[in-house]
Amino acid sequence: RWKIFAAIGLVALLVYAGYALFSSGNIVQPYVTFDKAKELTGTVRVAVFVDHKTRTYDHETGALEFVAKDTKGNTCKVRLNPNFVPPGGFEQTPMAVVIGRYKDGVFEADRMFLKCPSKYEGHPDIKGGDGKTAAGR
Repeated sequence: RWKIFAAIGLVALLVYAGYALFSSGNIVQPYVTFDKAKELTGTVRVAVFVDHKTRTYDHETGALEFVAKDTKGNTCKVRLNPNFVPPGGFEQTPMAVVIGRYKDGVFEADRMFLKCPSKYEGHPDIKGGDGKTAAGR
C-alpha cells in the first residue's frame, strides 16, 4: 500500500518540477556575455561590474542607466526598466546581475540583483574608492 502512495507522490513531484521549470521562460536563463546577448533574442542574465561613475537617470523615462563590464571585459550601456527599483545597496556594490535583452546598442534590463560579496572578494577587477581590492579593505 505504501508503494502506491510513494509512486503517486513521485509522479506528483515530477509533474510539479516540470511545471516549475518550463511554465515560465524566465526561470531558466543562461548567463552570457554582452557579445552573446547581442546575438540572442530572448531574455538572458549577464554578470557585470558596475561603473558607478557613469550612473545616470533618464529624466524622460525615469530609467537608471550605467556602463557595465561583463566577465570577459566587454563594456555596454545598461538601462534598467524604470518600473524596477534598484536593490538596496546598489550604490555600494561593484558587481550585479542584469536580466534582460540587448536592443539598439543598449542592454535593456528588466530586473537586476546584486552578487553576494563573497563571490567577488579579492577579485582583481574590483576596487573600492581607496584603491584596495574588496578583500583588502
